[in-house]
Amino acid sequence: MYKLTQTKAILRLSDGATIPAEPANTDYVAFLDWKAAGNMPEPADVPDPNIAVLAEIDRIETENKAGRGVREFILEILEENAGALGVDPLENILYRKAKAVDDQIRALREKLK
Repeated sequence: MYKLTQTKAILRLSDGATIPAEPANTDYVAFLDWKAAGNMPEPADVPDPNIAVLAEIDRIETENKAGRGVREFILEILEENAGALGVDPLENILYRKAKAVDDQIRALREKLK
């Protein structure tokens, strides 16, 4: 049995060998023969897109040292303004959106731990 990968290489499940898609490689030729006989390899694993999203968030926050601080600052200011007005900060659409983004990032980090 074989399994496709996210690259051109093929994974042989019997021993975990990664087989490059090279016509001169005898293991690759064996895979092609196996497939020509009507067999189908397992599909490649689909990567979790959240990992890429979180990596991009981390990259941005690392490059822009204030990234995380800016979100916290916005939430803090909006909470203070709502408190000064005697209203719930959730009544402010900007606060709700900023809080939702912050909550999503936090949940994503927890999920991918």
